[in-house]
Amino acid sequence: MTTPLEFPSRDWSLALSRLLHGDAEVQTALTEFGAFTAGAILEKGDGLTRDFCVHIEAAPGREPKLRFCDDEDELDELEPDYLVRAPHRLARELIKSVLAGAVPDPLKLLTTGQASMRGDLGRVVRVAGRYPTAGLAALRSLPTRTIS
Repeated sequence: MTTPLEFPSRDWSLALSRLLHGDAEVQTALTEFGAFTAGAILEKGDGLTRDFCVHIEAAPGREPKLRFCDDEDELDELEPDYLVRAPHRLARELIKSVLAGAVPDPLKLLTTGQASMRGDLGRVVRVAGRYPTAGLAALRSLPTRTIS
C-alpha cells in the first residue's frame, strides 16, 4: 500500500498535478479552455498553521508548473489569471467528500460565498460545465490524509 500524502502539502500538490496531467478528460477540457495561470490560497485554521499558497501555470499538452509561495503577497505578485481562496476547513471537507465519491459543485461554493475567485468566471463555467467529473478519478486515486 502506498503511504498517503498529507493535504495540503507540496508533495500532495505535485503528485496530484502529475495525475491530472495524465487524465484524458482533464486534457480535453484544458485544450478547450486554453492556457492559464492560477493561484490558490488555502487559509490557515483548523489545523493548518499558515496559509498554503500555490501558483499554477497550465497549458494543453504540457505538464503544469507549480510554484509554492510563502504568502498571499508573493502569489499576488505573479498576477495569476485566476485566484481562488478558500478556508482550509472547506477544502479539507471537499477533498474528503470527493474521496468518498461525491461530485462537487464548485459554482455553488462561489455563489454562496464559501470560497472566492477572481478571474473570468464565464470562461470557467462554459468549459467546466461540460466536464463536471474531469480530474475526479485522478484525485480519488491519490492516497490522501488530511490535517486534523
